[in-house]
Amino acid sequence: MNQLAISFCRVPSEDSQCGVLLRAMKRGERLTVASALSQYGCYAISQRVGELKKMGWPVQSQMVERNGKRFAEYWL
Repeated sequence: MNQLAISFCRVPSEDSQCGVLLRAMKRGERLTVASALSQYGCYAISQRVGELKKMGWPVQSQMVERNGKRFAEYWL
């Protein structure tokens, strides 16, 4: 994670879904719809990731396949 890039990011409220997901990703977690829903109660992770990107956070994503199912995985 590039510290210089992060220094110009807007920080979401800690109790918001964006704040909760951001803290998880800053800890090194890779999040999916299933993990965000089960661990943090957030179903619309792609929308929250979009909001974090607009705030300047360098959230990355990739499509993964497990057990014949494809889904996005998000991380910093």
